[in-house]
This record gives sequence, structure tokens and C-alpha cells, in this order.
Amino acid sequence: MNYIVFDMEWNQPSSRSKLITDPVKLHGEIIQIGAVKLNESFEKVEDIEFTVAPKYYTEMNHYVRELTGIRTGDLSKGKPFPVIFEEFRQWCGEDFRFITWGPDDMSVLRDNMILHGLDTTVLPFCYNLQLIFNKQISGENRQFSLSSAMEMLNIPMTLACHDARNDAIFTSLIAEKLDMKKGLEEYVAPTPKPKKGLRPRYFSLHPHLILSKEEKSNKKELLFCPTCNEVLKINRRLRMRNRDKIFSCVCEEHGQFIVILQRLKSKDNEVLYNESIYTFNEDTERFFNKMKLKCAGSSKRSGVKKQGV
Repeated sequence: MNYIVFDMEWNQPSSRSKLITDPVKLHGEIIQIGAVKLNESFEKVEDIEFTVAPKYYTEMNHYVRELTGIRTGDLSKGKPFPVIFEEFRQWCGEDFRFITWGPDDMSVLRDNMILHGLDTTVLPFCYNLQLIFNKQISGENRQFSLSSAMEMLNIPMTLACHDARNDAIFTSLIAEKLDMKKGLEEYVAPTPKPKKGLRPRYFSLHPHLILSKEEKSNKKELLFCPTCNEVLKINRRLRMRNRDKIFSCVCEEHGQFIVILQRLKSKDNEVLYNESIYTFNEDTERFFNKMKLKCAGSSKRSGVKKQGV
């Protein structure tokens, strides 16, 4: 069996409006994969680095650029993620386990695989070396940076940080200082936290939900009664800081409703609107008034008087 110590660098959206939310909320698109192959005795066999050409976040986020030194022009030098992932799998061999520094790399890898329609069940078990380091060295339950761990173990930093291959090499050097056989035998995988739903903030309103629908459109101008499909008259509308819009509407025949409009973006850069219509009662009226106060407070803090949208 081989142990693959790997690290990745990923680009982030250049603005919040460009965040991909379908089929996953993509906080990072992989642009580098670096890895070190260890044998069963945890001895280094070889190392490698792959460059990925991103499909969605093709403009370098300024923070990531400053951290990694990777510029927008460098992104086109790689290969598409599905091609790189298959090359990476072939390099890993038939029987292997992953080792990473921290939990983030595996999470981002899964999200990128889902984004490209790849089967995530092929991924092997992954050991978080931070947990073994904490148990054997630090005695603390917190995430140490690679540089801090190397300093504690007196490992000289002879390569630049925030490069996927270099960080994988640093992680393998830390592994050399640990009792890996014992660490893996005693390893207890942390219980994964349940992922939050895409729209958890309105969960309390679900008992009052009448209708929820999603549609692709560049602009959502009209709201319709869920009973007669006539255009609703908007009495008051609120624009929240997270770009959601909340409406107090009325139908002449069927009465008042609360409508929440969430503007999302798909992986194909199409605008998605998720429209949820709720009954108007004490609970939903209380919710609307609470959101109205939040908007008023936000306006006062920014020094701008808002009258809705």
C-alpha cells in the first residue's frame, strides 16, 4: 500500500456574484495538486505536481494571487480537472490512502469532483495529519499551520509556502517526525458535521410554505398568486445584505402573502431564482417585521437611507 500525501491550491470567485452554487456551493476551484508518494514504511518514493486549468473561476482572486504568486495568465497552462484527476489517480497506484494537513483539501476535492460529474466513491480513506500531530506533539485540539508545526519539530523551511508540491513535501517531512504506524492504528476519524442546506435561514418558515419553485431568468419582475396565478400587488419589499428579496404582497381575491426571492447562479453561469411563497399570518408577519428592522439597521450603519428596492 502507498500513502499519498497531497496538498492543493484553489482559486476563489473574484466577486460574490460569481460564486457557483449549483450543483455545489463552490468556494474553491482547484488549480494545483501536489503530492508525495510514501511506501508502507512511510519512506518517500517520489513527488509530483499537476496544474489545473479552471473552467469557472478563470480570473485569479486577488487574495489567492498574493498568497500563491499564481496569476490569471498562468491558469491556461494547465489541463482540465477531469483529465488531471485521472492522471493523479493513475500516479497514486492501485492501493493507496490519502494523508493531508487539515480537512479542507478533501472537502474541496469532493466538491470539484461533483462539479465535473465525477464519481466521489473512488476516493480512498484520508488521514488528517493534524490530528496525529496534536495527539503526539502539541497535546492541543486546534489546527496548527504547516509552518508552525515545522517550527515545533525543528524542520527547516527550505522551499516557498503556498505551492502545492512544496506544501505536500512539508507535510511528508512532518510525517517523518511522527510515529505514523502508531498514529494510523490509533486514528479516530472525526464525525463529519452535517452540511447546512442551501437556504437554511428560512427553515423556521417551512410550516407556512405554500409553493416553492426555481426558474432560470436574467430578471425576475413579476410575482404571481399561487392560487389563481394573477399578478400580485407588492405592498413592501426588502433587499437583504445577502441579495435575497422579501416581499409583502396581496392578491385581490386570495389575500396577502410573504414571498422570498433568492437569486442564485448555476455552474453554467445562468441566473436561478428560487421563489418561495408563504401564508400571511402572525408568524410570517413577525418574520417580515424582523427583517424590516434589520434592513433599517443596516441603512443607519452605512449612512444611506433605503426605501426598499
